[in-house]
Amino acid sequence: MPTIQADASPEKRLFISLLTRDIPLIAAFLDLIDNSINATVEPHSSRLRSADQYLELFGDSTITPQVDINISLSPDKVEITDTAGGICAKTAKEHVFKFGRGNEPSSGTDRLSVYGIGLKRALFKLGNKIVMRSDHVEGGFELKLDVAKWAKTSEERWTFNITPRKPVPPEKTGTSIVVTELYDEVTRRLEDGVFESQLRESIAKTYAYYLAKFVRINVGKTSIEGINLELSGNHASESFDFDGVSCAITAGIGVPQAGAFRDKSAGWFVFCNGRAVVSADKSPLTGWGGNGLPIFQPKHRPFLGTVFFVSDDPERLPWTTTKSAINEDSSVWQATKRQMAVLGRVVISFLDGRYTDEGTEIPSRDLQEAMGPSKVTPLSVAAGKQKKSFKAPEKVSQPSVRIQYDALVEDIRKIAKHLKRPGMSGSDVGRHTFHYFLRNEVESG
Repeated sequence: MPTIQADASPEKRLFISLLTRDIPLIAAFLDLIDNSINATVEPHSSRLRSADQYLELFGDSTITPQVDINISLSPDKVEITDTAGGICAKTAKEHVFKFGRGNEPSSGTDRLSVYGIGLKRALFKLGNKIVMRSDHVEGGFELKLDVAKWAKTSEERWTFNITPRKPVPPEKTGTSIVVTELYDEVTRRLEDGVFESQLRESIAKTYAYYLAKFVRINVGKTSIEGINLELSGNHASESFDFDGVSCAITAGIGVPQAGAFRDKSAGWFVFCNGRAVVSADKSPLTGWGGNGLPIFQPKHRPFLGTVFFVSDDPERLPWTTTKSAINEDSSVWQATKRQMAVLGRVVISFLDGRYTDEGTEIPSRDLQEAMGPSKVTPLSVAAGKQKKSFKAPEKVSQPSVRIQYDALVEDIRKIAKHLKRPGMSGSDVGRHTFHYFLRNEVESG
């Protein structure tokens, strides 16, 4: 019998639902910001081909933020505008609205678009009416899209109708996106009183690199400052290439903020093409807890490690489609994770060595000595191909004498009970009382 063809054509409404269901609202906004940053860094793409180049460019004092990205939020409208170079009509027609990246090789100019779905998914996530205008020196475009109406149409080839716009001078370029008829769940989030602050915090972490060198981002009237990561001059660093991805790792002791090491500045920070994917991670994802490093504890707060992945082909980078998590099965990530453990273990061993069961064994001045007099921003560390090692200060042994004396068992138990540590041994109590007397009677006097 002759074969017949069963209809397997995609259904738009199902496609939109599947595309947007698992992306958080904040991630959708970050995808829109990615679109603006791509246009911003395109002129610098030839200098952003490796991790070392990213880091070297960060240290170039001649480059300062020139582009503004403004986000306006209200219960009935979302608007994002930028003053970047815009998108030309030809690129919009052939690439911007395609669902997927196609088979063409990566141009190396698109740094933050992974699978070619971010912009469309973000727009579909927000609302039903979308107006996008982009002005470019070669001529831009305008898109007016009614999502519900588009979803009802059936055509073999999916298309959006765009209108060309006239060329503009370089000082007039930029892109604006306005979304209205917001979906109910979006409106509720925008009205909940915490979403805007969460968005500002996510922007500060995600775009620390780009905020420092390329863009100024404003949410409402608030200008966002990227998180400030400072690393002491004494740190380990290494860079290598793996499967088309350039990688640079640093690990060392951070710089205390307001006199203290903060939990939000400790752990591993992972960047893919300049975008932070993981911030202050202290979980098994980055090797803590039996995968090369111990379980993270408060005594490890001085530790700061960064990983910088760079590739002309963003699909090779070890991130997920939302760009907010690591693809743990990536061979690039597995190879890098092993090196992270090697570099981090030396720093952690030093921090562990500062403590015994009785508390800090090595005084704070030795931690300062380990940090050294200099400090750097990890994003400005051009690791290069030469490996650098963390050097822990040598412990200076001091003459000691063993102290022994007898005490009533009942008195030992009283002290242990007072300290709420009933299992203390006699030597533990003796050591504790000795240090207590030394601190409070001798050194305080």
